[in-house]
Amino acid sequence: MSQFAIVCSGQGAQTPDLFTSFPFTEKGFALRQRILDARCVGSDVNDWMADPAREPSAIFQNHFSQPLICLYQAMVWAEIADLLPAPAMIAGYSLGELTAYFCAGALSPEDVVRLAGIRAREMDAAGPGGKLIAVTGLSPSMASSLDGALLAIVVSDDHCVIGCSATRAESLARELGAAGARDVVILAVSVASHTALLDAAVEPFRSALQQVGWFDLKTPVLAGISAVKVMRREQMEQVLPEQIHHTVRWDRVQQRIQESGCRVVLELGPGNQLSHMAMARGIEARSVDEFRSVEGIGEWVRATLARLG
Repeated sequence: MSQFAIVCSGQGAQTPDLFTSFPFTEKGFALRQRILDARCVGSDVNDWMADPAREPSAIFQNHFSQPLICLYQAMVWAEIADLLPAPAMIAGYSLGELTAYFCAGALSPEDVVRLAGIRAREMDAAGPGGKLIAVTGLSPSMASSLDGALLAIVVSDDHCVIGCSATRAESLARELGAAGARDVVILAVSVASHTALLDAAVEPFRSALQQVGWFDLKTPVLAGISAVKVMRREQMEQVLPEQIHHTVRWDRVQQRIQESGCRVVLELGPGNQLSHMAMARGIEARSVDEFRSVEGIGEWVRATLARLG
């Protein structure tokens, strides 16, 4: 069994220079053009890509960030997939779980980007005015026990993400600090993902998911809400929409990767938060953001696997 795993980043580390920060070649740019020609993103998103400097903050708006991050990840995967050994499993953090199904061969890149736009639209409609707060130094049970706090993501025994209404965010952040949290950061997002505030988004997204084409999975995908291995369409149609309003158990996903014998992890980006989490567990991990060439990514993965035996 392979000792290699892929993890797909979620929202948070994207920047206006998203499509110039990675060393894309013609392969990646050709896929981007194909997806844009298929009208998988809205005209306003397409216009933004032509001149990100005109409104740089748009990249943090759900309507822009979700399809653009999935587009970026699809381009990265097109560049590196043939340079890598077959992964044992693929996992995605929040939004990244959607891209994971493309990397595993189940969904087309066009459908992934289109679905990301639908996901963003339904989440915005269901829960405008939400916020997420990253909390370290406090147990998830303690952090979520405060009034108005909803447990969105569990990363470890003392690291979690809390969702709440936008009007509650500032006061809740202060209360989390007073309760003993070491670090409290209100994230640059506009909806409280993975909480009951987004209940209304789940079934519309599931309906859209059921209408796209499906290909047999080449690699199992770990469900974000449970770390269960997904290999069938009906499983995906159940668990992928559910993570919109249920707690993501990234702690269990990380544990499943480690217990499965994976010793090398590559994060698809943008950002390197997931690779740092893996490194904290003693796993060799890097993000594609750290490399200057696509060839260097493949060389690092193969050399590290060879060194670890």
